[in-house]
Amino acid sequence: MLLRLLRPFLHVLGRWPLVVRQRLRWARDEVEVAPGSFVARGAVLGHRVRINRPSFVDPCEIGPYTVTGAFVVRCANHHTEFLNLQEGVQRRVIGARSVLAPPTRGVRIGAACWIGDNVTILDGVQVGDGAVIGAGSVVTRSVPAYAVAVGNPARVVRSRYPDEVVDLLSSLDWWTWSDEQLRANADLFELDLTTVDPADLRRRIDRLG
Repeated sequence: MLLRLLRPFLHVLGRWPLVVRQRLRWARDEVEVAPGSFVARGAVLGHRVRINRPSFVDPCEIGPYTVTGAFVVRCANHHTEFLNLQEGVQRRVIGARSVLAPPTRGVRIGAACWIGDNVTILDGVQVGDGAVIGAGSVVTRSVPAYAVAVGNPARVVRSRYPDEVVDLLSSLDWWTWSDEQLRANADLFELDLTTVDPADLRRRIDRLG
């Protein structure tokens, strides 16, 4: 009986070294995660990722400069053929095998994306660089780079920019630049990419070398 009561506390104590390492990585990479969030130790958060509100994040990859509201990444699923569906009861009380099925394909969210509030992203989804996922969406299929997707299930409703501009941006991995490079090219971040002349943009990108 005493061991059963102590198990939750022992579980928390056992996680502390992992939590400390996770927080140190975030500090190094200038990652901001809202208090109250759960981020699995297998989740990889890129440079300056910002999670603005409490979220639940299964193991996944989130690219640099992506910003989110409150969102959920669920890579695991339940074995619905079992009698019980609660993992804690299954393992700790009953002593039976896990009711959780491991991820099969994983989730990757690209760089510089915006993920709105109350979004759920499911196993196997790839969100391209610069994509926008509207609030309340349930994402069951992959979303192309620089697309805007909304709804349940989420559907692509438009591209953020004209196709020719998107093609040009595919080679512009600005999220890998140093702060000095970002500041030196501040004018690039002030362009209206919905109306810019693609030829002018190409020349501007070519000058970057």
